Amino acid sequence: MLETQVKILQAWYRAGEALRDAASDEDRGEVTAQTALIVLLVAAAIAAGGAIAVAMQSNTSNIPSP
Repeated sequence: MLETQVKILQAWYRAGEALRDAASDEDRGEVTAQTALIVLLVAAAIAAGGAIAVAMQSNTSNIPSP
């Protein structure tokens, strides 16, 4: 799980560097801030989904067999 999060952050940093390199004279700061917030929320959702999946998997051993 941590490896995936690190890869996502690395991709995010590379994308940010590419945007900064390709930026023209236009004011695009607000778009970048909104994108950063969306990426953080998506990363949090992925982490929460992983935690829920682990909890569900650990509870499967507690289900009695019929």
